[in-house]
Amino acid sequence: MSNKARIIKGPPAEKVVLDCSVGQYFLECLRKHSNRIFEIDAETGQFQTNGDILEKSVKLAEILKRRDIKVEDKISIAAENHRNWFVAALAGIYVGAVIAPLNPSYTKFEMKHILNISKPRIIFVSRRSEKLYSEVIANLSWEIELIELDDEALTSNIPTLKGLLETTDCYIDPYRYTPVDIGDNKKRPILILCSSGTTGLPKGVTLSHQNLLNFARNGNKSDYLDIAQDDRILLFLPLYHGYAFAILSIAIIFGSTLVRITNFSVELLFTSIERYRITFLPIVPPVLIILAKHPAVPSYDFRSVNRVLCGAAPLPKELLMEAKKRLHVKSITNGYGMTEVSIVIGFSDKSGENDNAISKLMPGVQCKIINPETFETLGPMQPGELCIKGEHILMLGYYGNRKATDETIDKDGWLHTGDVCLYDESGKLFIVDRLKELIKYKGYQVSPVEIEVLLLSHPAVKDAAVAGKPDENSGELPMAFIVKQPNSKVTAEDIVDYVKGQMSPQKWLRGGVRFIDVIPRNSTGKIMRRELRNLASNL
Repeated sequence: MSNKARIIKGPPAEKVVLDCSVGQYFLECLRKHSNRIFEIDAETGQFQTNGDILEKSVKLAEILKRRDIKVEDKISIAAENHRNWFVAALAGIYVGAVIAPLNPSYTKFEMKHILNISKPRIIFVSRRSEKLYSEVIANLSWEIELIELDDEALTSNIPTLKGLLETTDCYIDPYRYTPVDIGDNKKRPILILCSSGTTGLPKGVTLSHQNLLNFARNGNKSDYLDIAQDDRILLFLPLYHGYAFAILSIAIIFGSTLVRITNFSVELLFTSIERYRITFLPIVPPVLIILAKHPAVPSYDFRSVNRVLCGAAPLPKELLMEAKKRLHVKSITNGYGMTEVSIVIGFSDKSGENDNAISKLMPGVQCKIINPETFETLGPMQPGELCIKGEHILMLGYYGNRKATDETIDKDGWLHTGDVCLYDESGKLFIVDRLKELIKYKGYQVSPVEIEVLLLSHPAVKDAAVAGKPDENSGELPMAFIVKQPNSKVTAEDIVDYVKGQMSPQKWLRGGVRFIDVIPRNSTGKIMRRELRNLASNL
């Protein structure tokens, strides 16, 4: 085959798309599965059925209407993975509001920035976040009502969800309730999700009802997630992130059961998989590393797990093989996506032959690799920036930020991901790195991920990250941050020599090695390289 550049395409998009609202679709699914268990608290074993969620969310929707919440008003949820998170989100969706979930651990500075993007009218808080949000909203230019998700608020003037549901004089039959008509589901927003903020302050990614319906309808087909009604899904991913919201949506639609972890710990992860006989495990790369390397894993029974989904991060073959062996699964499905393209655009093949390759693009998705400087479309095995196109997948834009939207989606409708990728002759995509995270050493562009892949294969390394250390003569020097395995006696010199023996000179750890207790990562497992670069520059 020639090296001619081409567009990589998924299957044709379905001609018939759902023209209802997400609220209507979710309502029908909750009614259909009303007797099934919707979610279980992993720590206590307490559970709620789909019928429980349906009844509470419909009543709360009526309460929101009485508070004059209308189509496209914004509602935020600033809480950990709380049992009432689902109720608040669904009620807002039924009345046509836009849900703008918030990270409950934001600092005051971050909160003010994010709140000024979406300007919510109501924020559902928990006792963990109530005090800080009470302080922040007092100094904003518009009025915000706080509603406490826990049964008791810290302050008496904040209503609780429990109190509202028990005392409000309204009853709506949840099996006859009709959600608000939202109009055109292609244009009507349903979510404002925060971008990860790796380049400047976070932006609000706006997704439409059709974006979410398209994902939910196509993402669970047999070539992709293939989640079934009898699946038990472990959910420790933060609900304010698109990854978790995607899993939540599929669980609602297909009647699966979520096992919810609120306070993540390695021990709770292991015991929950065993106790609740988890069948589907959506994880992030740091958790895959734990499953591959933690010495306690063989002590637990993970044989119930038949599918694992992990974000698209290059990982050593040895690490993947060890994780598959310990979990007794044939393959670990790799998914690639970003919030701006309705969460995910493709997955690896379930055969287990190449878990790092994205070979199953979603219907209607088109991809190309370009030279980021000349914008020339590249051929097979030529690394460049991944660009994505698709009528039903692209976000509506960054909320209130036309400039950032135009910088991300070009005039021809291609979304520029900022990810360095390549594809082989068969059209399989391989994620290499982030454009803005490449280390510039003497004119060379060095991928920190490539070095991390090698470092993670070292038996003495528990976790690793690489960042550029500023250098007057060379620009940047690759520097490694290492978390050692317990009782390991590995030295910095050992690590430097390990890389030197297997990589070309521009990738050597000329910036040195620093042993640390934990690699800084955000809630979705992405390495916070900005923190590492700041640390490296001060060494």
